Amino acid sequence: MDHTQNILRNAGGKDPLLADFTALCETTTLQGAPKYALRPTMETLAKFICAQGNGPNKDMALFELSHLVCGVGALHGVTGLSDFFLAPNKATPAFYKQVLNGTTPGVSVSQSGLVLRYDDKSFEVRFGRMPFLVALYEFLCSMDGFFYYQTFNDLFERLLEGPPDEKNIRACSNALASDLRKYRIAYLNSAQADGKFSQVYKFLQDRFDEENGIILHDECVFDFWHLHNQGKDYRGYRTVFDLFCDFARAFEESRLATAAAHAAPLGLDSEAGEVDIASDLVADVNLDDWTSPFDIFDEDESGDIRFFKIKTERAPIENLMTYGPDALRLPLAFLRYEIFGQVQSGITTDLQVGRPKSSVEKRIACEDVQTYEERLQECQAILSHIKNLQAASLHVLNNSGGDNLVVFPTAAVERGAQAFSKMKRKGFDDQAMAHRDVFERAAHALVAMESQLVRYMKALEDKKVQTLFPQDREKFKSQFQLLYQEVRT
Repeated sequence: MDHTQNILRNAGGKDPLLADFTALCETTTLQGAPKYALRPTMETLAKFICAQGNGPNKDMALFELSHLVCGVGALHGVTGLSDFFLAPNKATPAFYKQVLNGTTPGVSVSQSGLVLRYDDKSFEVRFGRMPFLVALYEFLCSMDGFFYYQTFNDLFERLLEGPPDEKNIRACSNALASDLRKYRIAYLNSAQADGKFSQVYKFLQDRFDEENGIILHDECVFDFWHLHNQGKDYRGYRTVFDLFCDFARAFEESRLATAAAHAAPLGLDSEAGEVDIASDLVADVNLDDWTSPFDIFDEDESGDIRFFKIKTERAPIENLMTYGPDALRLPLAFLRYEIFGQVQSGITTDLQVGRPKSSVEKRIACEDVQTYEERLQECQAILSHIKNLQAASLHVLNNSGGDNLVVFPTAAVERGAQAFSKMKRKGFDDQAMAHRDVFERAAHALVAMESQLVRYMKALEDKKVQTLFPQDREKFKSQFQLLYQEVRT
């Protein structure tokens, strides 16, 4: 929850907002697992609350949500809204694809999402977008101690009084935006967010290069942390890395965090700052965010197949797959996040639970820390496992009786059969062919994982990080000694 909380804190989020958001993070399924994935669902929600989304209209998601409410209500009735949005099931695209069915005038379900048609327009809410929209629905209804719950329920009921209508959907979106704007004004201090971003911007400006302009590179993260870690805001290296990731995304989009109250209303009056939903500006908005490939393996249907061992095959690359492009933008800074950020987290935990001084001193000295070379070797071993999983999945797809549009080369078929036979783990047996859909989704996720891992390893090898480890260990050891002097006295 740290990263998502940082997004809210960096935007000046006050205690009531943090409490509302934390409560949603802690929502669980009937099995006791978190209902919403930290990334991308809760991170996307945190950015939306802070008005840090992409596109010309910061509240575009409310327009999507209004369509989703309209479509679900048309298919399953007003009472079906609670069953859909408040279901105690893990919020995954696969779940919503499973529960949405049927057709009614103006509403249908496609392979990729829920489609609404009105006048000469159509609007699709993708299954991949639904976990975030469901989390947004629940947040809106519960914010400020459920103050808006009945208001929004009445609003949604009016929306469902007739068939899908553009005017009614826009009116619903703007009503939601109006109340959300009040909530933001009450519980966000955008000046604080701009202050932190401006602090990073000024730090980078001081390193301005006349030929190349402002350049963000790996050393910036450590140097900023080195300068500011005596203050409470930047004590943790991981906190600074997250701040730089947020800043990089905002800077690349040529916009810093802005006051949420300036969000443009949806409408057709361009002179009043409204945004036409049919305009090219809105139509071209890319609503896709990086999604951890591991989300596919967390779906209920994948539970019977052991693709990854938690400690040795998943945990070492979990953060890499979660951070996605951010890890590739600053690969060395991220490697330090993984290795020495973990050491600092361990120091904090030791101090909180009162472990012996010797244990804390050992961490401060960065003893028994995984080296960069060992980290690369670990990544290489997991990459080999991913490639074996790809081959084994190909074997299942090629032998499960489905319609294969691709004829696999003989060598690939033989490699797949061999890899499958060597997978001595749950799910890779005679029953595997009955789970073709699971292996098909896994195959796509495995391709993304391979690409992410290969690019990350290549970036680290280009920087020759193996040779940097001894000096990095001394640099972090020195900072830890300064930060935790009370342990050494």
